[in-house]
Amino acid sequence: MPRRKKEEDARSVHERQTEFLKAYADTFSVERAAAIARIGPASHFRWFRKNPKYAAAFKKRKEDAGHYLETMAITRAGEGWLEPVYYQGAVCGEVRRFDSGMAQFLLRGMMPEKYASKTEISGPQGAPIQAKIEVVFVKPNDGSTDH
Repeated sequence: MPRRKKEEDARSVHERQTEFLKAYADTFSVERAAAIARIGPASHFRWFRKNPKYAAAFKKRKEDAGHYLETMAITRAGEGWLEPVYYQGAVCGEVRRFDSGMAQFLLRGMMPEKYASKTEISGPQGAPIQAKIEVVFVKPNDGSTDH
């Protein structure tokens, strides 16, 4: 079966890169940005490897995405969000919800000395564990039955 020829893309590489970077800034997803920019994700990775200027622009967008997501995580953990309360199918009020798991995660990152998970095995009063290895040589049984 003959391979179908790819549709011609009249956009320049620079135009495709610009469209991808804008879409990435909006979605924070390589796959979604590639679909929006009408390119394959492999194009992005190739440009990233071979074009330092493009790589720097992508890293900047990725850093911006990280700051935005961090802000959203802090908001969900600290300020929470309003969730409607229903009674017999109608909204009768709202309740504020908080993401306590996110709060725990953020505390571990910001104050690891206090909140990080620690597993430490030590001896009494935190001293190093003392170990003693004793090797005993036993003469093999010569066949006699001395009990």
